[in-house]
Amino acid sequence: MSNKQVVYNVAIYLRLSKDDGDNIESESITNQRKIIKDYINKHQEMKLYNEYVDDGYSGANFNRPAFNKMLRDIEAKKVNMVITKNLARLGRNYIETGSYIEKYFPDHRVRYIAILDRVDNFKDSVNNDFIPIKSVFNEKHCRDTSVAVKKTKRRKMQEGFYACTTAPFGYKKDLDNSGKLIIDEESSNTVKKIFELKEQGYTTPQIVKYLDSNHYKTPAEYLNIKGLENVKDKNVWRRSSVTRILGNKVYLGHCIRGKSQNISYKSKDRIYVKRNDFIIIENTHEPIISEETFNKVHNINKYGTIQAHNGTNYLFRDFVYCKNCGKKLIFKKERKKVYIYCRTNSENSKLCNNGCKINYEQVEDRIFEFIVHMYKEYFENSKSKDNLYKKYTESTIKEEVNNLESLKGDLRKINFKITSLYNQRLSDNIKEVDYKDRYNTLSVQRKDTTEKISQIEKEIEDNKLKLSTLNQKKIILKKVSKLEKDDLKKFNMGELIKKIEVFEREIYIYFNFSDSEIIKF
Repeated sequence: MSNKQVVYNVAIYLRLSKDDGDNIESESITNQRKIIKDYINKHQEMKLYNEYVDDGYSGANFNRPAFNKMLRDIEAKKVNMVITKNLARLGRNYIETGSYIEKYFPDHRVRYIAILDRVDNFKDSVNNDFIPIKSVFNEKHCRDTSVAVKKTKRRKMQEGFYACTTAPFGYKKDLDNSGKLIIDEESSNTVKKIFELKEQGYTTPQIVKYLDSNHYKTPAEYLNIKGLENVKDKNVWRRSSVTRILGNKVYLGHCIRGKSQNISYKSKDRIYVKRNDFIIIENTHEPIISEETFNKVHNINKYGTIQAHNGTNYLFRDFVYCKNCGKKLIFKKERKKVYIYCRTNSENSKLCNNGCKINYEQVEDRIFEFIVHMYKEYFENSKSKDNLYKKYTESTIKEEVNNLESLKGDLRKINFKITSLYNQRLSDNIKEVDYKDRYNTLSVQRKDTTEKISQIEKEIEDNKLKLSTLNQKKIILKKVSKLEKDDLKKFNMGELIKKIEVFEREIYIYFNFSDSEIIKF
């Protein structure tokens, strides 16, 4: 009897990136597709399922949309073969590439082929032994290319070349010289108005209100920034937008570049660099604001800068949110007192109507008093109820465990009957019709019993979690009820509180072990 031919559902994976230094012509998506399809056509056991294309994604990391979609299809068992033109198309990070070839694909019973490198993880081949070496060279190529690209970009920055896709608000890119900025008449008038209002003594919130009421287009609205087409409130001015414009030296005619950089060539995440390391090239384009106006504005005050006070250890800092917009509240020091308020509301009241501004020390005192009182009361009135609940839950778990063991015994008997029935059929001791009837009956019993077992196992786990939470609650509440305020500041608040929400003069506290409580100021 001949063996049945395995049919492979093939995923074609195609990738191209200038960041890797790829030869665009030889490594083009079209070229990769042709080589792989020609290969598939020569093998009858291969059936194309789908192709996955990441055009413009670096091989240094695997956070690519089409690649991730392919992984989902592999895990859904829709794909059992992946083909790339060569190893570099799969990736240039030798650690992760090796992990996929040597672990992920075999674990998911997926055959991987890199055609030009003659790699096939389902075959014993000397080419497979060279995968780590080739991957190291692929990564080195990617790293060397990244270094070269960075040097080129930095050189262009130092020459005053403006390489960003979008020009700063107030400017547009010169069509005859894409690296040069020229003044955009309409938006530059808005920039001038913002500086003019600041010179006249307007505060940043007052400038925001003026721009909104006079229907000045926001940067997001005017520039039609990609990705913000459907963003709600993109036509609403924000305090941060005005602050950013007032502090940007690009309006003096200077090109400021290199404010941020990639963490590494393997990551798209960026970090901000120190101000002293910015690349500032003066007089690269026509200024919108004079040096005199800019300096005058900056000598008035800090034009709306919010002081974060990150160094101070506020007891509830990590838990305080706006109940209306859901954003974390910010802390601001005014005349030696610290206030909490909603950043979104301070940007523009149209974005959030929570105008809370509360003295943080008073908030801390009130919450502390509430917690101590609440949990002292617990030990006086509610502890006995919890003890009764604990005994009841323990009794319930014991009964459920007994039921579970009984059901598992029933399941073993059913499986034995099914096995016995199957053996009888093999020995022709039972007719086909009778076999099917009895098998169907036993199959239904097995399904029902299995479902009951799963249900009881879930109930046991839920009740065990309740007991664990109850014990944890008693331990934590006992600690808290004995603490003074200075001791409470050293206590891990995450053990006690999920979240604190503020709206106007109301504070909502969400505890880990009870319903939310409201404190009014």
